Amino acid sequence: LVTMTAAIDYGSFNDRELSEENTIRSSRPSSSSTASAYILVGSAVLFTSILLFLLSPYYSDIDKPALYIKTPLLEMAQQQDITTIPNPSAYPRRLFIKRTNTTIPVLGFPSVALARLSSPSEQRIANAAVRHAIQDLQIQYFDVAPEYGDGVAQERLGPALHPYRQHVFLAAKTMYRTERESKQDLENTLNALQTDHLDLYQFHSISTQEDVDQILNKENGAMNTFQLAKAQGKIRAIGFSAHSEPMAVQMIQSGLVDTCMFPINFVAYHYGGIGQKVLDAAIEHGVGVIALKSGARGRLTSQSGEAVTVPKKFHHIPEWKRQEMIHYPVVTSPKYYTWYEPEDDPEELNKLVLWALNQRGVTAVLPPGTMELLDGIADMLRGESEVPMLSEEDVEGMKRRYEEMDIVPIFHNRTVSGTKVST
Repeated sequence: LVTMTAAIDYGSFNDRELSEENTIRSSRPSSSSTASAYILVGSAVLFTSILLFLLSPYYSDIDKPALYIKTPLLEMAQQQDITTIPNPSAYPRRLFIKRTNTTIPVLGFPSVALARLSSPSEQRIANAAVRHAIQDLQIQYFDVAPEYGDGVAQERLGPALHPYRQHVFLAAKTMYRTERESKQDLENTLNALQTDHLDLYQFHSISTQEDVDQILNKENGAMNTFQLAKAQGKIRAIGFSAHSEPMAVQMIQSGLVDTCMFPINFVAYHYGGIGQKVLDAAIEHGVGVIALKSGARGRLTSQSGEAVTVPKKFHHIPEWKRQEMIHYPVVTSPKYYTWYEPEDDPEELNKLVLWALNQRGVTAVLPPGTMELLDGIADMLRGESEVPMLSEEDVEGMKRRYEEMDIVPIFHNRTVSGTKVST
């Protein structure tokens, strides 16, 4: 502001000088006045430069457009030694992609939590959340999907993660099942995440036989997109997430995938009969497993959850998914915005996460999709060389707890149909 004021004043001085020179040359200002003006401008520029230098450490909260590459966060990170951020040894690590001997830490960042930041002005909140996860919690594994907030989560994650991209494992997904649609979705995701490759790309939310058949169709299935992108270096590995145990087993047995995301949840396992078949198949075929919904108690009801309004059109979500949301309505937690009821007792939540990680075949967990519950889980696991084991007494206590709550498992093998009810 000082510089601008000085420049405007000096410009006005020159206008006056030119006008007067055209009329009465004898009244032209002296050279000393011109020199004074130059000194004023130079001093203002020097003062502003010093001020900006002193304020630069606090510059990270200034808003920038979501796709602006040279973000304040990037400038801030470049002033630090980010080669040790995050620390790759901060958490226990396990083999994830057998083909390339790739390991990842046992805890990932639930980028779905960023889906609530729908306004570009909230980019700084996303920046702070990711910075906290990486620098304070030392999290290295990030997972996102365009379906989270209809593109919002990946748009917020891209700029926030950009300074640390080469130091993290980044996974994304697509719900599109055809070659043409999944190809475009992949390009959109790469642009939003501001990266030239993904460490893992996954088919999202496989629930039906039709999903599997469309994906694996040799003529126009989405698997064609994945394999081409892998050959081109745009993705490093192929995986999927599923809400159906039979469909997950089929995908694993195809021999075409490296990883699987599936609900490995205490209540669903013990009272819904879901999870063991997937783990057995994954172990047999050398497929890494990410445990989804590990921190869930169970399903929400129309009384305990809030109804989701389904728009007339999505930008990043297929029409079939919109129709599913209409015919199988989903409710969300009014407190945590998850579509299931998370365990919010810190001690019990940690037990649920440990139980999932204690299951043979599980590589890592993604915690509930809310930032409010992340720190406690991270504090439990960070600094450990191995995942702590639950005792038999702990497990029996968990069984009694959830039996008394009379909770309906988030997934189960009962006869009620619907992808959000049973598998």
